[in-house]
This record gives sequence, C-alpha cells and structure tokens, in this order.
Amino acid sequence: MLIHEISRKLGITERAIRFYEQKGLLSPAKMKDNGYRRYTEQDAWRLQTIVSLREVGMTLADIGRTLAEADGDSQDAFIDALQLQRAMLFQQLSEMKMMIGTMDRMIQAAGLNQQVPTEQLYELAQQNKAMRDLRGSWRDHWNFDARASKFDKQLAADASPQATYEAALQRIAELATPAPGCRGLDVGTGTGNLAGMLQRLGASMAAIDQSRQMLKACAGKHPEVELKLGNVLAIPYMDGQFDLVVSSFALHHLTAAQRELAWSEMLRVLKPDGTLCLADYMLRTPDEAHTFIASLTRSGAQELPMMHDQVELYPVHSDLMAWLTAHASVVRSQPLHELVYVVCAQK
Repeated sequence: MLIHEISRKLGITERAIRFYEQKGLLSPAKMKDNGYRRYTEQDAWRLQTIVSLREVGMTLADIGRTLAEADGDSQDAFIDALQLQRAMLFQQLSEMKMMIGTMDRMIQAAGLNQQVPTEQLYELAQQNKAMRDLRGSWRDHWNFDARASKFDKQLAADASPQATYEAALQRIAELATPAPGCRGLDVGTGTGNLAGMLQRLGASMAAIDQSRQMLKACAGKHPEVELKLGNVLAIPYMDGQFDLVVSSFALHHLTAAQRELAWSEMLRVLKPDGTLCLADYMLRTPDEAHTFIASLTRSGAQELPMMHDQVELYPVHSDLMAWLTAHASVVRSQPLHELVYVVCAQK
C-alpha cells in the first residue's frame, strides 16, 4: 500500500502517518525504483496500535517502548505496559472526580457570599492539590518485584509468622463468608494466597498489586483470578463493583496520611451492603508504639532502626475502628496475635 491507500484504509491522515514516522514509531520500506514508501499489513497493524495507545493517553515515548516489546515478541511486557497505562488512567479519573467535587464546593461557596471568598477558594484548591499529591505518593521502598519469586518460600521457612499469616487468612474467609459467585477484590494480593483461598470457596475473585512480579507469581498459582496492576490509593475499578473487598498484611506499608485514602478507596469499590475485611499488623493505641519500641531497645534488637521506622507505619487499631464506625456499619474486630488484628465492616 502507498501512503494515500493506508491513510484511506485506516482513516488516518497522511500528515499523522508522516509524524509517527518522524518520531521513529513506523519505518515502512521504500521502493527501489521511485523511493515511495510501501506499507505492509504489519505496518497497518502498527499504525492501528499507535492510534489506539494514543487514544488512551499514552505518550509517544511510552508507545515506542511498548512497540519495542511487541517487536521482541514479549507479550507479557506488552500487557504490562497496557496495565500500567490503565492504572494511570484510573488515577487520573480519581483526580478528575476530586477536582469536579472541589469545583462544586467552590461554586457553592461563591454563591453563598456577596463577594468572591478568595481565602476559602484557595484553601479548597490547596486541599485538592494535597489529595492529588497523596494519590501519587506511593513508592515501593521494599522492592517487592525482587521479593516475589522467594515470597512463599520465605514465608514457609518461618513457622511462627506463617502460622499467624495462615490464621489471619482463614479468619478473613470465615468472617467474609463469600457466597458462591459473589464478586471479590483482594487489595495488595502479593502472590495471591488470600485471593486463591476465597476463589476456592466460591467467590469470583479479582486482585490488584503494584508489583508486576507479584502479579505474575499470582497468575502462575491462580490463573482463574482476574489481575490488575494498581495500588490501593487509586484502585483501578469503578465504584460499587464488589460484594467483598479484602486485604492481608498490605496496608501497614502505607503512611498515616495514605491510610484514610486507602480505606476510602476500598469502600468506594464496594457495593451497598458489601463487606470489607482486613488483616494486618496494628498497634492497639498510639501510645503503644513507644512501649513497643522501648521493649525492643531493652531486648537489644539488632534491627531496631528499621523496626522503629516500621512501627511508625503500623496502623493504629483504635484509629481504624473509629474511622470505620464513622463511615461503615457493623464493625467487628478480633485480635489474633501480638500486633495482628482482623477487622470487618459492612458498607
């Protein structure tokens, strides 16, 4: 095909095709006799892919990397790129909804005053910016991609934590009581142990994680679980999609500011009367952090600086219970072990 033929066939302007060529995304062969570019069916597929990825907001640089993966027959890498773009779009969607809500509050505030309430509008704008920054603040300081292949083996090698971990998953399953066919989501699924357990009990499970390698490990163990790349600060699902949302030993990796946003996101994707179940390390009260750190110091713990940072990140059980009581109903809690709680609530 010549350029005018592929332009007409695909509904893409000749100018756009030349632009993509200039950016190195398309390299059609040239005919020897006249130097005209000759487009093949493979070039047509490539153009369709470029246009499709541009339509969902992917940058030209990211499209180039994605196509390079496709050229190398790396389907997994190609899917990873699309998953990443999907997660970014959901984060942008969350931010757009938040901006619309802020704008509505600005309009309401302006309508209630005879003059523009500048300070109040500025405060609303700053709150909007802070929330947007918070959604984008997740960083994987623990390198979960590198830990994915060894995660289950390391867990099995340490008998005491494994017993607590398995007891927590079992308790979530008992409290959640998934009905056959109910739709569930596991947040921060890791290698999918909780998602797989609930799937075996009859739930139709989806799961998210920010680690591609963790998701690949989960897919190898539980191919029937629907997997999405994403994190709990911007869960990549629409509102009210799930009967059940669960999470195990994932939320203690969040900062205090991130946690309330995470809890809100989990409630957002729950259906009315849906069930939220969490198991994690928690301090009973804020004061318990000081007591626990002091006990570590007296015991001569070698990893005290690291533990100190981690203790500060643990959710506080009383804070979580107060937040859930204000935003949900039928809140239940059960201590399983020192610093480990299982908490359940109905939306």
